[in-house]
Amino acid sequence: MNDIVPADFPLAPSYDRIKELEQEIVKLPPVETPVTHHFAHGVYGREMFIPAGTVLTGKIHRYSTLNLLIEGEITVTTPEGMKRISAPAVFVSPPNCKKVGFAHTDVRWVNVHATRMTDVASIEQKFIVPEPPVTDDRLIDMEKSA
Repeated sequence: MNDIVPADFPLAPSYDRIKELEQEIVKLPPVETPVTHHFAHGVYGREMFIPAGTVLTGKIHRYSTLNLLIEGEITVTTPEGMKRISAPAVFVSPPNCKKVGFAHTDVRWVNVHATRMTDVASIEQKFIVPEPPVTDDRLIDMEKSA
């Protein structure tokens, strides 16, 4: 897909393989991925803008999640494995799924959750499985030598 995602990256990567990829991603320059929150009666939509060339991983969702690709082209993990998809596209990811993606173009992606909550922190607490933060081993090594 690109220099960070290995050519032999599996179609259905394991959680451990995704965590290995995250260790490489944190070594890259940071990328701005602005999020816009949308609320309607009983529905929350989390829209993210992903610039072209970005490699990213998502959060683990406790429940099945409606995914809307509303703009662009991305290779992403789906229930059928890694697929290159173009907008417009809609699919449901299963519970406890952690996605990996590579944006070939600028992308606008929306996750949709059924909730009446409007506090984003509360929504994340209900729908997202907590994970330890990804760290850059280079920073840890530098701290040890300081």
